[in-house]
Amino acid sequence: MIVNGVNMLPGQAEYPKNQWYVIAWSHEVNSEKTIAREVCDEPVVLYRTEAGEVKALFNRCPHRGMPLHSDTGRIVNDTLMCGYHGIRFGADGRCVEIPSGGVIPNKLCVKSYPVVELSHWIWIWPGDPQSADTSLIPDHFELGLTDPSLFSEPGITLEVKANYLMPLENLVDATHITFLHHGLIDTGNVATHPYRLEVAGGRIATVREFTNEPLPPMLKASMGIKGERVDRKLTLTAYANHLAQISQEFIDVDDPEAAPGRLELVVALTPAGPKRTVQYALFATSFENKHPGRFDDLRRLLMEDVVVIEEIQILFDTLGAENAPEVSVKSDEANIRSRRFIADSVAAERSLIPSRSVEA
Repeated sequence: MIVNGVNMLPGQAEYPKNQWYVIAWSHEVNSEKTIAREVCDEPVVLYRTEAGEVKALFNRCPHRGMPLHSDTGRIVNDTLMCGYHGIRFGADGRCVEIPSGGVIPNKLCVKSYPVVELSHWIWIWPGDPQSADTSLIPDHFELGLTDPSLFSEPGITLEVKANYLMPLENLVDATHITFLHHGLIDTGNVATHPYRLEVAGGRIATVREFTNEPLPPMLKASMGIKGERVDRKLTLTAYANHLAQISQEFIDVDDPEAAPGRLELVVALTPAGPKRTVQYALFATSFENKHPGRFDDLRRLLMEDVVVIEEIQILFDTLGAENAPEVSVKSDEANIRSRRFIADSVAAERSLIPSRSVEA
């Protein structure tokens, strides 16, 4: 599927780099040791300064190519020291010391990435740093992550060996729930239930409302209710192209004294490369969810998706795009709209004058 000159065929869909992506959980990054990640096919090293600020640099020393996150390197006075020759780089990516001496070449520097730490996540901007716009980060209050009336905590990380568009579209496609998840989160009623579409720029949602709906055990446990039936509103939202929100507002119809409940499953999706995606998933709830198996259940559920998505990617690669046509149906409308929005973002990047890098 080519949209505005951009390849948006699942399996090889392009992604914008002028976008915010989750690169790590906040608790993963400290001032004692670096961590290595990838975003949009770029290796990144993350660390925290003594003042607590998160920094991100391109994970390769330009001297002789050593990864800066290597166990032989270390954080020294808020700078990164390459473990090969001891060359140190500041948080802005510029070299600050060559132990062997000599003038520091202007090109002895690495890319520094804009980062933002919000709630449980660290967001990174892999594109033109001068274009970094924090307003493009989804509103964490609306997601339930900074709403003081809700409870949230770090969740799970999953890697999917597939193009990012597949897990994004899967998460906001309710019609597969009935068939792929075998009654884990519905009783066979979701796929055929009518829905309405809500579109606001790159925020595209499908909304389904259920009355007196029976619940399977996993969904009941995640909602923390006593009864067997609920009235609920299920909203699946794609924030094209980096986040999916599965929102549930519900009332326990078997408990007339129960307050209305809210359960948010929020999944950030980061394209590590063309065929590798990292998912950062967590809950935000209107009640303190103490169900001990909540994250085991979530991993079990999402892994059913991962297995299928990876099978689809393997077959796509085996056949080739020309032998793997895609035919969409009515229920794919939301995802098709997301693709158009993403394609417009990629096309807009192509029209920009190349930015100056710190290595220039």
